[in-house]
Amino acid sequence: MATVLRTRLYREFLTPALHRRFTTAAGVTLLVCYAEAILIGDKSSLIWSWFPLGRAGIRTLLLFIPCLTIFILRVAQLHIGARTTASPSQTLRQYFFRFNTLQTLVFYLFSAWWFSEVYVWSQSTGANLNWVAEGKSYERPRLNERPIYLRSIFLTLALMQSILHLYLDYDRLLLPVTKTKPETASEQRPHTVVMPLTQLKTRLPRLVQRSLPRALSIIILGPVVYSLFLRRTAWSWSLFLAKIFWSLARSSEPPKIPPYHISILFRSVTSSFLLIFLWEISNAAFEAYVAQEPLKNDRPLTDDSRDPNGSLLTGLKAKKEVPKTFAFWELIYVSQRIPARRKLFFEDIDRKGGAMWTQVLIACLDVIQSMNTRIAEFQNPSAAAPPPQPQQNNIQSLPRISAPLKQGNIFTNPLPPSSRREMAQTTIGNLTKSYGQSQPTKPFSISESPRAKKYLESGKNKILTPQQQQALSPAGLQETFNSYLMQFLRSPFGQPFRQTLHRRACVVVLGTPYSNLSIIVDAIDSLTRLAICSLTEDSYGRVQADVPVVIRTFVNTIANLEAFKQNLPVHWTDVEFREQDGARRIEEVDLVISGLRSGLRELVEAFGGYADNLGLGVREMRIARETAAVHDGNES
Repeated sequence: MATVLRTRLYREFLTPALHRRFTTAAGVTLLVCYAEAILIGDKSSLIWSWFPLGRAGIRTLLLFIPCLTIFILRVAQLHIGARTTASPSQTLRQYFFRFNTLQTLVFYLFSAWWFSEVYVWSQSTGANLNWVAEGKSYERPRLNERPIYLRSIFLTLALMQSILHLYLDYDRLLLPVTKTKPETASEQRPHTVVMPLTQLKTRLPRLVQRSLPRALSIIILGPVVYSLFLRRTAWSWSLFLAKIFWSLARSSEPPKIPPYHISILFRSVTSSFLLIFLWEISNAAFEAYVAQEPLKNDRPLTDDSRDPNGSLLTGLKAKKEVPKTFAFWELIYVSQRIPARRKLFFEDIDRKGGAMWTQVLIACLDVIQSMNTRIAEFQNPSAAAPPPQPQQNNIQSLPRISAPLKQGNIFTNPLPPSSRREMAQTTIGNLTKSYGQSQPTKPFSISESPRAKKYLESGKNKILTPQQQQALSPAGLQETFNSYLMQFLRSPFGQPFRQTLHRRACVVVLGTPYSNLSIIVDAIDSLTRLAICSLTEDSYGRVQADVPVVIRTFVNTIANLEAFKQNLPVHWTDVEFREQDGARRIEEVDLVISGLRSGLRELVEAFGGYADNLGLGVREMRIARETAAVHDGNES
């Protein structure tokens, strides 16, 4: 019996590729760590200050640990699409109370603490950064506050960097998105990717400009934060640890004079710049190397598989964002640049689950149709919600504590009670009925008295003017509240609560919690290119039967997106929106529409002469040509 070989999953090829890129990015950051190890080291010796097999090499490996911490954090929280929420305040509510937020803070705190220890250990004795300050021969050693201040500054920087990491969404992997143009949509390279070293060279001045202001702010921010919030706590903890190794004075109070000497302030700025730059270059190197095309030796990742098409299909059908995005990226790469592999798509017809082309078609159409589904659910939320299912609950009754209901004629007078229990039941029942059947007492209301109404109206007219009475009416109070609310929303403090048209449209069209823009564009371009190439490469003619489905899907999706974009109601919090030319321009949605229209134009031009044989009527082709030819004023 022949052994059936298992089709390897797409992630089994993607994960090693990401590991190789991870290692290369780590090597780049290791060079930066070596440069910083030379800068912070003792320069008394001309050779040993830079020789990699000496203390400089040890410092390099120790400084690499904070960079490795950032790499691990990026891998653990990696995502590709942009965060899609209706407002910044919703982003805060959705992402702040998550484990990832705490994890980000902990990783940055650890990297800052480790850098502080390496930095203090690397300084010479003249820097006066030892744990204790040795006094004169007759004085006891005392705790040195200078290194305590530096460590506190580094931990403060970790908190600042964590906030920026979360606010700017450093966890997102920026992948290039195809910029579809009408004439060369299918002939252009699917993704324009700059080499990683070129990216780093280009971004290096920007990283320095980003790190330097944060480091300079430590001159003012450092002493303020340290004095108000950290000094006593940092001193007490440092004193507790120092007493384990040294015999210090019993006083637990910090010195009256804080350690704000010009030398320590200058050192805090330079060391802060080195730490921030390490963080920034680590994030930049990780992004530059990981966000590369899904290739290995200039060949698609799945070329190493015994079943390349099957492995690629597992990625196209994946539930997780990362393997699915890279699988669609490989699909568009194969569809546009590797004719031999593309031809295998049309020849692979004896596959479990259907022919290769059929499964690719279903995967791509599912991505495109998901936009129509989300729009329909947004416009008719009641239809999207499943009807509630009645629950069959077996309710256990409580034990009976009263006599059973009377049987027979209930209108006859009951017999007089003959036992004490019956007498007690009769007494309690009569008392309960007397309370339950009694008429409630209506409370006295001043407003129902004609004389009281007259006096109230007379006093109101004497004290309040008509304008004041109007302002204090329910309608006036509501109008005043609305005016103050609009002023708040127009202010910078109200901006996080605005649900703009752009954000709400992206949530519906591109999906949530992360945007599927890259996958959507790749699915559109892949279908277009495969369908057009099938004219010369599909020996079995299976693709032509599905071309009408692709054309109709493109036409319907364009119509739905255009109607949704034009008819999406403006939220009442979007106070800055003005209906004018270009006001409803939504870059991401327009990019999808442009890709659909460009693909539809190519399909109509390629298959227009075969419309009758494909089953496309004259009216359908006319609508398709009009849809493909329309140039929206919002698109450029």
